[in-house]
Amino acid sequence: MEKIIPNAKALYVDEKTLYIARGYNIYRSSHGGEEWILDGKIADFKYAFLGKFSRLLNRLLRIEVSCMVLLDDGTRIVTAKKGIFVAKPGSKKYIKTFNITRGNKPMNICLDSDGSLYFGEYFLNGRFVDTKREEVHIYRSEDHGQSWHICYSFPQNTVRHIHGIFYDQYTDRLWVTTGDRDAECMIAYTTDKFESLHIVKSGSQKYRAVTLLFYPDHIVYGTDTEHETNYIYSFNRKSDEEKCLQALPGSVLMATQSNNNAAISTAVEPSKINSDPDAHIFFSEDGLVWKDIYCAKKDGYSLKYFQYGRITFPQHAIAKERLVFSGHALEKIDNTVSIVNI
Repeated sequence: MEKIIPNAKALYVDEKTLYIARGYNIYRSSHGGEEWILDGKIADFKYAFLGKFSRLLNRLLRIEVSCMVLLDDGTRIVTAKKGIFVAKPGSKKYIKTFNITRGNKPMNICLDSDGSLYFGEYFLNGRFVDTKREEVHIYRSEDHGQSWHICYSFPQNTVRHIHGIFYDQYTDRLWVTTGDRDAECMIAYTTDKFESLHIVKSGSQKYRAVTLLFYPDHIVYGTDTEHETNYIYSFNRKSDEEKCLQALPGSVLMATQSNNNAAISTAVEPSKINSDPDAHIFFSEDGLVWKDIYCAKKDGYSLKYFQYGRITFPQHAIAKERLVFSGHALEKIDNTVSIVNI
């Protein structure tokens, strides 16, 4: 381990700067975490106030800043409980521009090649045994996150929720992943900003992906299922031929990539199939051969009330032979930023 930064969650890394969240305050450092500057405060008095009391209360109420996107003009965008918040260039105030009424927050925000932003709804949408699902929306912003509108809707009883939207630099496509029943699991793409949707994989827990990793000839992902053993899969871009690359000890909620290097993390999510008490990081230099490089044990607090153990990655987590990640509900690394050599 190279460095541990306490009381922090990593949000974004670039060549010079690391952004973290401490409660509802965003800080940045250009000195490897030695010195911190206040980047801005999230303007949500209720949850910012409640989040000051204790780490366990934050976990119980799901008060957390999640993903972060930086735009070329200096705009910063983050997701937090019940909202998407935007800080304009030079501003230290993150203002809510979208009020989330279904669920807590999306799993990610995707930045397209032309500067458009996308997110998909992630909410309970009925219990797993129910037959009825509400329609689920994808939202787009074309003004740097200041306003959002629905650009695509999955009809009722099609999907439970959207796991993520991802930009594919090799084909200039946007990909979307969904879950959770067999028929609701799909990996699909659009070439026209969701005017149409092309389904590539669907109909099985094998295609219950969260994050996609893109390579010139193939696409890679780990599965997120409590019903079967989880695996890392790849499929060929031209032939759609599938390969099972690696069995996993748990479900995959997070992945990150820098050129050919990639990392996938598994969560501690209790089920008859997934019984491993540790969250793991698997690393690959080509997306095809994977090695287990790190693990951390779930802490002693309730899985039901204080969340699953998991490892999260900031944007651009892999850089200069280092990997940056944060621990959540894990012994010794909960609410910390870790920087490790790879």
